[in-house]
Amino acid sequence: MTWKINQETGVRRCVRDRMELVPLLRMVFNKLASKMKLHVRLRVWVALATAYVLFMGLVHLLQIPLRSNTLHSHYDMSAEGVMKRHRALVKKEADKYAKAELQKSTAKMEKSKQVELLTDIFKKADTNVNGQLELQELSAWISIKTKEHLTLALRENFFMFTAIDQNPRNGVVSWDEYHYYFLKQHGYDDEFIKDHMYNHKGMPREIKESIMRDKAAWSEAARDNPDQLTIDEFLAFRHPESSHATILNIVEEIIARLDIDGDSKLTEEEFSDPDTNQVPEDVTPNEYKQERIQEFKTIDEDESGSLDRRELLRYIDPRNVHHAEKEALTLLATADSNQDGVLTLTEVLDQSHVFMVSKMVDAARSFHDEF
Repeated sequence: MTWKINQETGVRRCVRDRMELVPLLRMVFNKLASKMKLHVRLRVWVALATAYVLFMGLVHLLQIPLRSNTLHSHYDMSAEGVMKRHRALVKKEADKYAKAELQKSTAKMEKSKQVELLTDIFKKADTNVNGQLELQELSAWISIKTKEHLTLALRENFFMFTAIDQNPRNGVVSWDEYHYYFLKQHGYDDEFIKDHMYNHKGMPREIKESIMRDKAAWSEAARDNPDQLTIDEFLAFRHPESSHATILNIVEEIIARLDIDGDSKLTEEEFSDPDTNQVPEDVTPNEYKQERIQEFKTIDEDESGSLDRRELLRYIDPRNVHHAEKEALTLLATADSNQDGVLTLTEVLDQSHVFMVSKMVDAARSFHDEF
């Protein structure tokens, strides 16, 4: 018992001695620091800085690596390496879009595949899951697919343009650059392309027709230089429905054709006059006039009795919901065999050839046919 008490007493004394030692050491250190003159402290810091500079100079002179080169061997961080990886990524994305473009011809899809695709889309569009497509559901689905296509078109345009702009890389795409890329995507090798850049002899008729269509669309999109396109013009060439410039040109053409009094606005009479518009063969001039009057009222948002450029731009914009509503009405009128105002899956499949080229299934093809 006495030994235990003595042990506890010794521990307390040891702790007390250590606690007394800390302030003592601190006081000694402060005295030494205060006695050290300012110029001495400055010399110490200068010496340390000089030693560091000498060390770094030695490292640079002897080319001693301060960190492992393993990372650089697998992942080049130089400017050239970064650009090389960026170009590879761009080419990969562009090739993905190009292959999808070649494979997405829904009109030529086998009947069984068409049935499978239409069934899947029907179920997705049928939001209330009652086995019927109402006008609102059909319109909402078409609107969604339209916006998806327009967003994808903008993304595709960037990657495609960057991948094609190679020879030289100058911020514009020439017809030769595009034509080379087009033939490359269709499976032709460099030797064949070199001999057939301007002579398409021996190519399938489908390829020749596609080249002719592209050449015509190229001429329409090229505003400044007929031999090359900027990135905005390339968008108008590949996806005119996504190009604001294309939509603006359409508005200007409409005003120039229908604006009789030259005030840069369209009255109801100017907009609906059968004599200055192209009347479809399946309607009478009077029926056409009445339809255009109703359309005029839809476009005239401020109810001013005239249409300005802003209202026409908003109306022609493919994102405007009225386009989806109009197409939904057309599909409903075409396929609703029992005239009950809704579509069943059977009715959709019975008119599969109509739906396969509609925005409900293939927004890209439908837009390209329109534009």
